[in-house]
Amino acid sequence: MENVDPLSAAAARPVTVIIACSMVVLAVVDTAVKAFQVTSPIFLAIAFGALLSAMALLIDRTRLSRPAWSRFSAMAVHVLLIVMMVSAAMSTWGSNVALRDDWAPLVVALTLVALTSYRSPRELAVWTGVHTSVAAVLGLLQGPAASMPLPAPLFAVSGSVVILIVGSAAVAYARSMNGSVLSWEKKAWRRAHSLAREARGGVARSVRQHQITRAGRDAMPVLTRVVERGEVTARDREEAAERATSIRATLVDGVQRSWARDLVDELVSRRPELSPRITVVDPDDAGRRASIEQRTLIRAILTAVMDAVGTRRIDLAIAPPTPETGLTVRIVATGDRPVSAVRDELSPLLAAVRGLARRCVAVERDGALVLEFEYGH
Repeated sequence: MENVDPLSAAAARPVTVIIACSMVVLAVVDTAVKAFQVTSPIFLAIAFGALLSAMALLIDRTRLSRPAWSRFSAMAVHVLLIVMMVSAAMSTWGSNVALRDDWAPLVVALTLVALTSYRSPRELAVWTGVHTSVAAVLGLLQGPAASMPLPAPLFAVSGSVVILIVGSAAVAYARSMNGSVLSWEKKAWRRAHSLAREARGGVARSVRQHQITRAGRDAMPVLTRVVERGEVTARDREEAAERATSIRATLVDGVQRSWARDLVDELVSRRPELSPRITVVDPDDAGRRASIEQRTLIRAILTAVMDAVGTRRIDLAIAPPTPETGLTVRIVATGDRPVSAVRDELSPLLAAVRGLARRCVAVERDGALVLEFEYGH
């Protein structure tokens, strides 16, 4: 969900923080009520250390100022949960008389619910199976200390059923939400692609025609002087050659223009009153090979930077993807306003970018706002 619909993931942040804090309170209260069952304070301390570390990582990675979760960070949370379950079981080893009311499996189950806005349904399903298996094994091993003599499979079920049920519900919810959003997104992008394809040719022709008209207007004074004098001088030949070179360069540039340059010309033609100085560096025309989703995001950010009050110069650079990195976009904006004010103005858009891009940086360098983001999850 964080990649598919970053605004929904951002909206889930308060609920995630509440769940994380509630799980710590649950563990403390449950341990205080059943303190007589604790046989190893060391393992109890390890369990609480793993719990606090997992919840701190969960809260930290869901901040809006952080980029999307990496697979390593998510794995670290689950490993800490496994350490917590094992340590909690060891802390009451031999005196745990009722496995069904242990706090550790419930904490794991609620963590899976909290992760539905940030991790894929497939990953949640895998970790639900892993945690259920660990809890079942711990239930079997603690069975002999239970107050009631029951068959061994029932101890496995009693220790793990809460993770299986709540985790399965979390997987179903994440799959349903992602499926509905992806279905809507596919229809919306199909419509956007058709509209962009219809408008692209007209915009390109308009820009080319404007350039050729301007070049022809520059050549008219030379032709007028030749007609008035009735003769062609060496100076006229030199000036005509310069004008012909300019027109030829315009036509060649029209054929070899990058997508980024077309985008800049289109935005400037639509908002001529802004007229910031814009430079484009995209020698490989990587923007043209980008997906329509990636190009739409570049357009949105560049438009927002242009609309920011006081922007005088914008440097746009697009680097093609490599085996190690994805498509990288760098925008440097220089203006009359403080960089911090411009960054605050763009903060809602930057929060969305952090959910859509693998890496997003917004910093101040040499008095300019530098925005750099990289695609590829």
